[in-house]
Amino acid sequence: MLRILPPSHALILGVTLLGISGCATAPAPAPQERILCKAIAGAPSESITLAFGLSLPGGGEITEADWEDFLAREVTPDFPAGLSVTEVRGQWQDTPASPIIHERSRLVWIIAPSGPGLGTKLRAIRNAYKKRFNQSSVAAFIHSGCASF
Repeated sequence: MLRILPPSHALILGVTLLGISGCATAPAPAPQERILCKAIAGAPSESITLAFGLSLPGGGEITEADWEDFLAREVTPDFPAGLSVTEVRGQWQDTPASPIIHERSRLVWIIAPSGPGLGTKLRAIRNAYKKRFNQSSVAAFIHSGCASF
């Protein structure tokens, strides 16, 4: 299922992402969290957000057709159970002396079961995007938790 989030959800997601400063191992769920997860028939899951900038080095932008092709070929096969895509505007700065760069971007939000092989899939997607579109990075934000569908 491919779904574009409404602006209100995109804002909430953006605010949530601002609070992330790096990767860390999540502590084991507290007893009340395990009880709540069981109550909703949930399972340990990872909430993954990948941030893809659309600006091309030297000018121009990744086209909608190229983005859709990348999503269909590189992301969907690894996560066929579903994901969400949000259109956003982002900004970044390489160094404190560098100018602030503004660009259109896509956030891909995936909820996936915890388990071996997940890191390999995410690394492959990020590397494929960097190679295909000559990008220096694809940000990844991962939170461990519980999910039920």
